[in-house]
Amino acid sequence: MLAKINSITGRVRNRRADFCAQTAAELAARNARVVLEDLRTHAMTASAAGTTEQPGRNVRQKSGLNQAILDKGWHMLELALRNAARTTGTRVVLVNPAYTSQTCNDCKHVDPKNRKSQAVFECTACGHQDHADVNAAKNILNAAGHAVSGRGDLAMRRSVKRQPPATRTCMGRSPRTARAAGIPVLQRGEEVNLLAVVSADPHNAC
Repeated sequence: MLAKINSITGRVRNRRADFCAQTAAELAARNARVVLEDLRTHAMTASAAGTTEQPGRNVRQKSGLNQAILDKGWHMLELALRNAARTTGTRVVLVNPAYTSQTCNDCKHVDPKNRKSQAVFECTACGHQDHADVNAAKNILNAAGHAVSGRGDLAMRRSVKRQPPATRTCMGRSPRTARAAGIPVLQRGEEVNLLAVVSADPHNAC
């Protein structure tokens, strides 16, 4: 029985490590800067048992919270990010998370009542509404000196700043550089018979 339990917990650890490694690799590849909360998980997961003279309160609840925090692997994700950032040049920045969940990203009003629930944020001053985690994430980015765009785009698969890629020719040059080199460049609305080009001179194919 003990061997089966160890095998299951080992698979859980491996899946957690794999998730952190894959997430860190994608974040580092897509972003020049990644901002994290400077969470002191060691202090956050301290036991509440207390001593014989001064026994703790809500020990069982605190023990469950500690286990839930440790199961998330926050520190493991940070280590994986720093490791991935070594190859991409990404900066990993830690910021103080104090009041980021209570501060309105629009008017900067701080009030514990701003957070109506775990997921709902509604500012008591200006009425701004947002998902509580998204609002806090914007505050964390601002704390690191990274302005959030008007898109409010914080999804991992969509960049905050999206620009159309530069137009390239098949030789890897921009149209302006190609013209300077004497290479013909198609104008808007013009068409070309690629089959004819390839059949006439196979070496011109992209």
